[in-house]
Amino acid sequence: MRVIIVSPSLDPTKNVSGLSAVTRFIIANNPHHNYVHFELGRKDIEKGGIYRVNPIIRKYKDWKRLLKTYPDAIVHYNFPLEKLGITRDTPFMRAVLKNGNRMIIHIHGGAYLSSESVPFPFRQMLKYVFSWNVPFITLSEMEAEVLRNKFHAKHVVSLPNCIDLKDTQTFERKYKDDSTPLTLGYLGRIAKTKGMDYLLQACCILKERHIPFCLKIAGAEEVEGQYLPQFSKILGNQFVYSGIVSGESKNAFLQSLDVLAMPTFFEGLPMSLLECMSYGVVPVVTPVGSIPTIVTDRQNGMLIKVKDTQSIVDAITYLHTHRDKLELMSKLSRNYIYEHFDSDSYIDKLNNIYRTCSCHSNSKR
Repeated sequence: MRVIIVSPSLDPTKNVSGLSAVTRFIIANNPHHNYVHFELGRKDIEKGGIYRVNPIIRKYKDWKRLLKTYPDAIVHYNFPLEKLGITRDTPFMRAVLKNGNRMIIHIHGGAYLSSESVPFPFRQMLKYVFSWNVPFITLSEMEAEVLRNKFHAKHVVSLPNCIDLKDTQTFERKYKDDSTPLTLGYLGRIAKTKGMDYLLQACCILKERHIPFCLKIAGAEEVEGQYLPQFSKILGNQFVYSGIVSGESKNAFLQSLDVLAMPTFFEGLPMSLLECMSYGVVPVVTPVGSIPTIVTDRQNGMLIKVKDTQSIVDAITYLHTHRDKLELMSKLSRNYIYEHFDSDSYIDKLNNIYRTCSCHSNSKR
């Protein structure tokens, strides 16, 4: 069966999007279908805002041509619930219905998934989308309940993100004693909404308190020069920018970390979180999106408050002074991924969702 799957660039050197990582995983692990990737979304080096209008218009024309070329294909549409995604993607998804293709809509977090208040025009667009008679995929049952209660979506199934564990299986972590600085890490888009201001402030406090650590960041800045120069200037040799990592460089980066510091404002289920945990990296993360379905506070990681510098400081300080707890959380973190994330099971569930497409007509209820 042919499946048209929509995401930003699949080249990790051009786009560090977790959505792209999910798409790469699906294509690489599902030989049962013939995937056609439709690239939609800006690359990390491209300007946003008004500069995206003309490229999106051109993409929409390409999109309609592609749908007409493959009228029998299933469309796997990855959809983040945030302002730009809703504005851009609603017409693209509507074009699928008009062309008569079968479609599943895969929800990938976004500010408006968990926000109590959604501005009127975006709320109306989301109600319109969720009125469609198509299957919707969420990253957890908790998110599925949100869609049912907030937007009255009916055909909702949860399918947590999954990762390939082949590269982690031979890795053996060596634990540091309390005289050795912890290596903190962040992997992903370097942006304000990822809590970079709070991470920077926390690192400043840790440095002032003479708590030894090194911070490593990998990924691309959303706005060039917004954060990396500040981290470098303030932390000096306690900061390392590892650039955009993929393949072996990404494995080496993950193996070098002790703690994942991710004070993000909103998420779905970050691939970087799952990847770090698979290497025994202890997550220090905010309980947003589907993260609390994976991380249990003080068992396989630590949950911190959103937009709260002190809770980051407290968590890192605790892990620094309680190395026995760090080691235990590391082992439990890795075990959790191995016990709950299996690529074969994920693909079986996804293919079953594809099969359900034939049970839904692409028309408004």
